Amino acid sequence: MKKNRFLATLIGCFYLLAAQAQKEGNVWHFGHGAALDFNSGTAVVTTPSSMQTFEGCASIADANGNLLFYTNGGGRDPVLSGQSSGKIWNRNHQVLYDMGNTEGGGFSAAQSSVIIPRPGVPNHYYLFTMEEIEYYVGGAVPSQPQGRGLSYFDVDMGLTGGLGGVASYTGMILTPSYEGLCAVRHTNGSDAWIVVHNDTLGLAVFPVNTAGVGTPILYNLPGGTSGIIKGSPNGKWLTINQVLYQFDATTGSVSNPLLLAANINFAEFSPNSKRLFVISASEEVQYFDLTNPDIAGSKITVTQVSSLGTIIGQMQLAPDGKIYFVQNDFFADSIYLSTIVCPNTAPFVELKKIAFSAADDQIFFGLPNFDNAIFRRDVDPPLPVNLGTDQTLCGNQNIVLDAGINNATYIWSNGASSQTIPVESPGTYAVTVTAAGCGVGADTIVVNQLSLNLNAGSDRSICIGESVQLDATGNGLLAWTPAAVVSNPTSATPLFTGTSTTTLVLTATLDGCTAQDSLTITVSPTPNVTAAPSDTTILAGAAVQITGTGTGTAIWSPAAGLSCSDCLNPLATPTETTTYTLVVTNAAGCSATANVTITVTPPDCSPKLPNAFTPNGDTVNDDFKPVGDAIESYDLTIYNRWGQEVFKGNTAWDGRLDNQDAPSDVYVYRMSVRVCGNVQAFSGDITLVR
Repeated sequence: MKKNRFLATLIGCFYLLAAQAQKEGNVWHFGHGAALDFNSGTAVVTTPSSMQTFEGCASIADANGNLLFYTNGGGRDPVLSGQSSGKIWNRNHQVLYDMGNTEGGGFSAAQSSVIIPRPGVPNHYYLFTMEEIEYYVGGAVPSQPQGRGLSYFDVDMGLTGGLGGVASYTGMILTPSYEGLCAVRHTNGSDAWIVVHNDTLGLAVFPVNTAGVGTPILYNLPGGTSGIIKGSPNGKWLTINQVLYQFDATTGSVSNPLLLAANINFAEFSPNSKRLFVISASEEVQYFDLTNPDIAGSKITVTQVSSLGTIIGQMQLAPDGKIYFVQNDFFADSIYLSTIVCPNTAPFVELKKIAFSAADDQIFFGLPNFDNAIFRRDVDPPLPVNLGTDQTLCGNQNIVLDAGINNATYIWSNGASSQTIPVESPGTYAVTVTAAGCGVGADTIVVNQLSLNLNAGSDRSICIGESVQLDATGNGLLAWTPAAVVSNPTSATPLFTGTSTTTLVLTATLDGCTAQDSLTITVSPTPNVTAAPSDTTILAGAAVQITGTGTGTAIWSPAAGLSCSDCLNPLATPTETTTYTLVVTNAAGCSATANVTITVTPPDCSPKLPNAFTPNGDTVNDDFKPVGDAIESYDLTIYNRWGQEVFKGNTAWDGRLDNQDAPSDVYVYRMSVRVCGNVQAFSGDITLVR
């Protein structure tokens, strides 16, 4: 069973007591359909998202990190401005509310929107929106000669079956005001302050409490008429452009402006509020030490991030304790998120950690705007070291264990000191990870070993039309493929019934392990065999020629009465009716048969003696002789009516006398005929007809 080490548990308990991080900011929607989910502890790209914005946006989740809704904060008439109208989308990425062309702010505002819980009203949220300085794009709305300034919506999550809806909209509570919009948590933990620009005069700080949105406190302070406003997680600092202010989250007072530098583009506070990180105009990541009496002189450069074709975008503190910032790479048609890691302690930069496509020039420069109090970390939590669930080595398989934290030191229970280790043997493995001043974490994993001992069996050869039983062995759930050619695809010993040569793959699965083995069943054709004549009849003692066809070794059976039994075309002289079978076997050992039946009939031992014949040369009855299939030989003597001998011999009489045609008449014959092994004597008369 997987167990965390005591060190990680101890640090985790300490963190729970010292940190105030919440999950309302765990799901981000920004840019053109971009989204991140931090609920696993790290940033995971997720889809879908309906977000369409160039800069400003906001999203909010519930206390468990489940997305509620998100917005681009506002927009303009699409026909006149080329922008989209402002929209709020619900958790199903459907439009919860369309702001049209006259409500909300502008999504080209750097901070177009921010969302906070409505104090004292459960399941209600205030969505504040801010105007963009280019409010006149496409033509100013007649009723909004200086834009919409600061407005807000009351979003009731109990509406639309829990998907939420807008309960009310209050527009233009401060005009003119552009670009900057910041929410700061009140020290009581439930109320809030909304800080915006008050035209050219300075800042306006609105109290937000159970009574609603109150009257603003106005401050004549340097900082310009627009620009991103950031509040520290502990509520003690504000930064606008190049100026740092002290802020009192109890009274909402802003004081002691301090000019930090003249070349700051973007800024964000560390989770413990002790550092202010900035990206300079020369694209250097730097930070100021807010605990140093000389804050302006405490600047430290972390790294240079500029690269050809890359433009830096906004910065935003995140649930994982890192600070994210945007990099648009025009050469790669990609937008990247880079991170400042360990901002509380020993910061370093990971460039281009997450990539999004920027096809069709869909670039963006903004990230979601939050009340940074939800990301407050006075101390860093234990590192999220996670070796995963217990694993199993499958046979001789190797696995790699990964501590999952970059730029750290590693101490493994087997003495290894790398981020990843190969594992070839079962056992318990533990690692302790110390990041560069960013925390310590540990985890333990048990690695088991399992052998499936899979053997599909040896290759086989069969003839078409035959089946063969397989004899595989192995552990776990078995499955043969292709399944259609076996009688039972989950059995170790099914019948193979295929009609063509097939390679069968056997897969065994057990406890997450999978093994495969295969064998080939060669299916060979049978010879094409014929035998002729198929059926014939002969007299006993007669012979008949048998003709066979087929490629391979030929064997006739029975062999009795055949001139050869291992040839295709024997001469058959059976003494009794016999069926001869020809078996032809090809090189693959496949055989086919054909049959010939020879019917043997007994001889007729009674010769036939004609009483007339017509020797006229028409080949029909042209001579005189005994007739019969069983005649072996005969002697014939012919006399005329006067007793004179006119023919004597052992052949037929052709009706001639002394080479002349004998006249038509009645003649007398005597003959002895050998038939069926016996000699028989005959006499009588024969009529010669001409």
